[in-house]
Amino acid sequence: MVDARQNSRSIGGQKSSEGERGTPEKASPAAVERHIKGVSFPANKQDFIKRAKGNSAPSDVMHVLDQFEEKKYGSPIDISKEVGRIE
Repeated sequence: MVDARQNSRSIGGQKSSEGERGTPEKASPAAVERHIKGVSFPANKQDFIKRAKGNSAPSDVMHVLDQFEEKKYGSPIDISKEVGRIE
């Protein structure tokens, strides 16, 4: 078993990039996509925020979504690119 103190990426037994209890301003593209599951494309920032709230997204995912540009996103690939731009 890995001690969380030895693994700087682990917080509370979970990696910060998993979109749970990590650093509030960082969430992985996979975590963001997981919490907006069910959104229909094309979609905009407000569509993602609404879906993420409905899916009980953690604060790090919401923080990333708040920084999305106000535009239409055509696919999950666009989400990954936007998350990469923010980080």
